[in-house]
Amino acid sequence: MSVTTVLQSALYRFGQTEDNARFKDDFYQAINDAQNDFCNLRSWGFLRTTTTLTTVDGTNTVALPTDFATPYNINGGMVISTSGYSGNIVELMPYEHWLVEHWEDGTEEGEPTYAYILGDYVYLSPTPDDEYTISFPYYKKPTTIDDSSDSITIPERYQETLRKMIWRRLQDCGYASVTEMQISDADIQRLVANCAKDDIKRYGGMTFNLPGSSFTRSTI
Repeated sequence: MSVTTVLQSALYRFGQTEDNARFKDDFYQAINDAQNDFCNLRSWGFLRTTTTLTTVDGTNTVALPTDFATPYNINGGMVISTSGYSGNIVELMPYEHWLVEHWEDGTEEGEPTYAYILGDYVYLSPTPDDEYTISFPYYKKPTTIDDSSDSITIPERYQETLRKMIWRRLQDCGYASVTEMQISDADIQRLVANCAKDDIKRYGGMTFNLPGSSFTRSTI
């Protein structure tokens, strides 16, 4: 489904015309807010992707991809893939953990074994002594939509939910629908739950290792 299709649907739904610049501004704000809210609800499999980070000899930072949102924190995710090297895992950890457990002054050089993310960069330790390529899985952020030629990040099979979220925001902006329409939080939560089930089926879900002796299911 294209942005144009969703916009035309919104114009019809709320009885607006193409020349209403204020409505179109509110629409683009609504579709971006809805996309961001949807994508932040959980770790969606459709947002998972992988890139290759290339280090520079003597430099301990590598710029993150421009669409980076959060790392895909799975053991073994960051792997040195340079031909002829070990294929070792680069352990990604929170900056605070690195400060406590793995602090070093940056003078040590070698094949990277630890990394943390700060700002727009991945920091590596030891400082690379060569040009390494590192496989880096992460969750991307949705593309900002500025006009009808841009692409919707959310897969088309989930866009009924996106439309409902957009309509809800436009109603909050004060627009009234031509046909009476009530969108409740419960409606949106139900649709999101169905999307999550489909996403897990397609891409897999998180698994938890819980010791049976210490886990108790609530009966409330």
